[in-house]
Amino acid sequence: MAASKQKKNIEYRLLIEHTYDDTLKKEGIMFLLETTKQFTNFSYQIDVKDVLKGNVMHWELHGLRAPSMNMPGTGTAQFTTVYFDIPKTFTFILTKTEKIQAETEIKISRSAIHVSDGQINFLKIYTDRQEFEKNRFSDAEPPEYKPNVHRAPVEPVQPTKKKKT
Repeated sequence: MAASKQKKNIEYRLLIEHTYDDTLKKEGIMFLLETTKQFTNFSYQIDVKDVLKGNVMHWELHGLRAPSMNMPGTGTAQFTTVYFDIPKTFTFILTKTEKIQAETEIKISRSAIHVSDGQINFLKIYTDRQEFEKNRFSDAEPPEYKPNVHRAPVEPVQPTKKKKT
């Protein structure tokens, strides 16, 4: 029962992995944040204000944005960024709009990325793309059940007649 309770609390998934930018010819760390909720009309983008000061990386979530293109898409809402020259050990803080936080310590070495907690509050963190992809559907929030309810037509209200006095 506790495992299913934890699963319900996951709202966001974060993948952290090494990457290489061919244009800049530089190694960096890629962060991919996505919602567990699947969207059917648009593939939204997560609006994130990210700040890296010293050994603290703070992301503040500001909601979702519709994509700039007119093509509809389905899937999770995502935010991706790459950091170059970040500290080898830092604190990562993700804050939702309700001021609820998920905080963990991240250590980066040349060969691996270590996270002190894999799941904090509403956030689940992965450092392996295969695990991230494999668990996408098990982490996903089940679609909301919407019963097929049809409303009866609204009957027009007859104005009341005033009595003559």
